[in-house]
Amino acid sequence: MLMRRVHHVVAYIKPSDQLHQVLQAYEILKQQAKRDGKAYIVSNAARKVLNTSSPLSAGYTIMSQSVFKNHSDHDYYDKDCTAHKKLKETTSRVRTDTPMTIVTEGVWPEERL
Repeated sequence: MLMRRVHHVVAYIKPSDQLHQVLQAYEILKQQAKRDGKAYIVSNAARKVLNTSSPLSAGYTIMSQSVFKNHSDHDYYDKDCTAHKKLKETTSRVRTDTPMTIVTEGVWPEERL
């Protein structure tokens, strides 16, 4: 069943020696992000950008997408989630940019692209 979801996409520029640490922090986020004692993130994926040598990537080296059931869960993630705060501490240690963050809404999983 397709449901409307909130999608939170972030792109980072991190030096290559920091990529593993950031990706590992996302794995920890998946395990620790709870709201009222329950997991509330529908889906989260963080990956290395493969085309970093192309100008089309604008230099971004990591991309993540988190999917939330609703705006309330997204607001909690953005403002109150302890696991997300820990993630931001890790990702901000070597800041070479301000992360590009885009929030959209649409069905998930995608019916078709």
